[in-house]
Amino acid sequence: MTSDVLITIKGLQMALDSSDCLEIITNGKYFKKNGKHYVLYEEVVEDQRVSNMIKIHDETVEITKKGLASVQMFFETGKKNTSIYSTPFGQIEISIYAEQIRVNETDRTLELNMQYDLELNSQHVSDSQVSVTVVSR
Repeated sequence: MTSDVLITIKGLQMALDSSDCLEIITNGKYFKKNGKHYVLYEEVVEDQRVSNMIKIHDETVEITKKGLASVQMFFETGKKNTSIYSTPFGQIEISIYAEQIRVNETDRTLELNMQYDLELNSQHVSDSQVSVTVVSR
């Protein structure tokens, strides 16, 4: 896969009384080092840039956001991981229990699919799914 990539991120959060779907399509960078996949991209939130890194290794995913909101989230199949999400309005404790992580790699694409439970401040918020597709440009 080339270093210049097109990244598509689709997320679905299902709560008791509603569901929320989002999709982001952006340009980014990709590289593989020591058997780990790295996907880097930026997004604009309230007129400020947020740098994002997705690191994928086997059935472990780390997502790091730096900028207006900052967090380092860990997804491991069958484990609950807790992080602090820092925002301009304060900090939020975020817990993730990954039920399933699937990675599929070809010469031109990388696909990541995750299903997980999301808690904010120790309260279950949603059952979530996210898919990330990285395609060579």
